[in-house]
Amino acid sequence: MRVVVAGGGIAGLTLAAKLRQQGREPIVIERAESYDEVGYAIGLWPLGSCVLHGLGCYDELVAQSSRPEVYEFGDHKGGILQRVPLGAVTAEAGAPIMQIARADLLGILAKACHDVDLRMGTTITAVEERGDAVAVSLSTGETVEADLLVIADGQHSATRELVFGPVETFDTHWVIWTWWGADGRLADTTLREYWGPGRLFGMYPCPGRTAVGAGFPVGHIAPDASPDTVRSRIREANADLFEADEVAAAFVDDADEIFAWPMTDLRVSSWSKGRVVLCGDAGVTFLPTAGVGASNALRGAAALADELSRAGASSVGLALELYEKRCRHIIEANQHDSRSLARYMFVENRALSWARDQMLRHYPPTKMVDQIVESMRTPF
Repeated sequence: MRVVVAGGGIAGLTLAAKLRQQGREPIVIERAESYDEVGYAIGLWPLGSCVLHGLGCYDELVAQSSRPEVYEFGDHKGGILQRVPLGAVTAEAGAPIMQIARADLLGILAKACHDVDLRMGTTITAVEERGDAVAVSLSTGETVEADLLVIADGQHSATRELVFGPVETFDTHWVIWTWWGADGRLADTTLREYWGPGRLFGMYPCPGRTAVGAGFPVGHIAPDASPDTVRSRIREANADLFEADEVAAAFVDDADEIFAWPMTDLRVSSWSKGRVVLCGDAGVTFLPTAGVGASNALRGAAALADELSRAGASSVGLALELYEKRCRHIIEANQHDSRSLARYMFVENRALSWARDQMLRHYPPTKMVDQIVESMRTPF
């Protein structure tokens, strides 16, 4: 079976590595020139990290990731509302939650694809169904005929739009400004977030550095603001917090290269059309609120590869149908948990923020991610 994969990200590389294990020769089309410093930090739950066992690179994942033991969340004045032992959340899975830089995870997956035809700096310009094949035109001028095109090039997929048209997004109307901070200020066993009225601040250690994020409603900081302006607005909005937590305050000084990340997601109503199928963020995108998007991309890609392992060129349609039946309800339920958690985190009103804080002093945070925890025990 001839397979073209649009997107050499987490889902695309996972799928390609799995297909290569089956003796197939996928072609991966990736628009980035290289994987150096691509993206931000990624949290991996056991439901996704387990896929790397099958790729033979789980030990490398462990070596390049941190393993947080405690999740702390507090109010806008620096008071800690709860400390959640993460080991209790994933105990039944027998594996920890891990934190890793996206570029490092892509590097691990790229090594698993060492003999895959990976075409960097290339895009797909046109897609045409031709009965028993799909023709994929590339920015290089070449046209590749395949039995299947897998679109796995992310939330803002241009390839998806060529085939499925525009997709409506779910918009929280918040933006998180992200940057890399210094290592060693916060213990690498601790994830810490502060939720306030109209603002949030989070710190997520990875090996050698710390991912930092400051969130605000859209419009609080202009999208084209200079780093000096962004740092100034973050300090002003979090003055009470930074007085109480000097570690959080110190991270703002590291914010030289800052990325504005709009808090939006999407889900596509159908994952396949003819000989084209969606995988990973191209089909269902996650807010980062529960840190579970990459895990679902890994697991979904592995499930698609498994269904394709029992299919030939003439039975692609059935394999895609089974893949969607197998994964869709679980992945969308996990997305629902992420959206629900966003409703607790992204609060502007002071009275509602105060009421939320009082509830969170006693309410088990794991209740907010019930489905995600359950999906670790669900085959898909």
